[in-house]
Amino acid sequence: MPTAIALNPPKQDRSRVALEKLLTATRELLSEGTFEQLTIAGISKRSGVSVGSIYARFEGKDELFLAVMANVFGEMDAEWTNLIETLRSKQLSLVEKVPMAIAALAEHLKSHSSILRPIMARSSDPRVAVFGKAKHLKAANIFNELLLESRAEFRHPDPEHAVRACFAIAYAALARFLGLGSAADAAGEGDWEQLKRDLGVMCVGFLKG
Repeated sequence: MPTAIALNPPKQDRSRVALEKLLTATRELLSEGTFEQLTIAGISKRSGVSVGSIYARFEGKDELFLAVMANVFGEMDAEWTNLIETLRSKQLSLVEKVPMAIAALAEHLKSHSSILRPIMARSSDPRVAVFGKAKHLKAANIFNELLLESRAEFRHPDPEHAVRACFAIAYAALARFLGLGSAADAAGEGDWEQLKRDLGVMCVGFLKG
């Protein structure tokens, strides 16, 4: 995945602590609002790190945003990989695996939705768009590889296309419900649990139909 910002860890413990406070405060403020509402003064107040110290490390809030985004996507990559490995270890049939994989994707996105909203709202920034696209592709590939391990149970004539379609449709529906990206106005429409079940049934039917 491309690096959004070069963030060299400080060598001194005090500096490392200050950087962690900065990143945590920025992430909290973004989760509570929008990029437009984010200010260096607000980050300074929340983190306890002086404005001067912030500017000594970052040019401004854009760079802090990119650093937070890199951290968030790194955490999500590790978490998603672990979720899929857990499903893989269960040695499930396709009919069992697909709904569980979609449910895992749903809860994975939901748990990070508050920070994903301001990140996805900045997709007009080429740096954010490139980084986000790479993260999305990696998540899709991990999902697709899991399902393709059960390709012997498929009836769809093009297994690779079929699993890509399942991920794309499931992701789009879940993102709409969670208000991610351009779907912010549609957030919360419908029943979350029913949506997960419906997506699982539909994808199983598509793969085995």
